[in-house]
Amino acid sequence: MSGRLSTAARAKMLRATQRIVRERGLDAFTAESGVAKTTIYRHFATADDLLLAALSSVVGEVTDIDTGDVGRDLVELMRHYVDIATRPDIRQIIVAVMQRAATDEEFSRLRQRHIAERKAPVRLAIQRGMAAGVIDPTIDIETVAALLEGPMIARVMHDRSGFRPGEIDQIVRLVLRAVAPGAPT
Repeated sequence: MSGRLSTAARAKMLRATQRIVRERGLDAFTAESGVAKTTIYRHFATADDLLLAALSSVVGEVTDIDTGDVGRDLVELMRHYVDIATRPDIRQIIVAVMQRAATDEEFSRLRQRHIAERKAPVRLAIQRGMAAGVIDPTIDIETVAALLEGPMIARVMHDRSGFRPGEIDQIVRLVLRAVAPGAPT
């Protein structure tokens, strides 16, 4: 990956990727991006890297939230993820990425690394909860994250329904109660 891609060229490439994946699916995006394949492959090792970069550019950075209240931090992070995933343009790209990951093991591993980077703030909040005695430190961090994220994914991606006011707060409170030190397992 030699040479620098200009900011304008990168933005054009990522916008085209997002649009084409939304409109016609994953296979069409390299043919129709308006950017030479040599340029794409000079800056992205694979077409999959370009697709995940397009998803990242639309989602934006997810930053750590530390208000001093782990429950509040997790509620805000979950709201942020739900806000992102409920946007129709992003949902279509997420679905294309999930379909590709379901049939391509290498892409699935690449997607998992991408997700891990995006979900780092949730893991940090969980670690703070463990350090503060709010979350049982013997429970695996990924298990706690899955308990928090599962209802959000099910509601947004499978049911395609939204959340009533206070419902995300309730889910986070229920999860925190279930993973509290001394909670029945």
